[in-house]
Amino acid sequence: MDVRLQALKDASASLAYLVSVDMGVLASQLDARLIDGLKNGVAQKFEYTFELCWKCIKDFLKRQEGIDEATPKKIIKAFYLAGYAIEDDYLALLRAVDDRNLLSHIYNEATFAEILARIPEHARLIGRVIPVLENEKPQE
Repeated sequence: MDVRLQALKDASASLAYLVSVDMGVLASQLDARLIDGLKNGVAQKFEYTFELCWKCIKDFLKRQEGIDEATPKKIIKAFYLAGYAIEDDYLALLRAVDDRNLLSHIYNEATFAEILARIPEHARLIGRVIPVLENEKPQE
């Protein structure tokens, strides 16, 4: 198995675990600063995992289709147009790119909270992409 794809699977599993943690329950037991750190950790894990995701899609498209695009959105569009993703997942992947980009440049707590609330769906989306990347047709 490709090293990058294995890293994606590991990161995806870690992200799935983190988003399953009930921060509300923890907030009643832990200092608010620690909860803030945990939320920032979830955001960072999402950024890292999504970065691996689109780069694995890029590698996959190059091997499978000979497609070599440079930007995440072009890669995701090519993935969709090549028939590897349904329209809903295509649109969700584009939203995940936007959220990943926003996380690097936001200083607004409300926006951060909105993105954080979408990360569980992004985690499930990445989980749907991984099996597609694993089911490569043999090289000819």
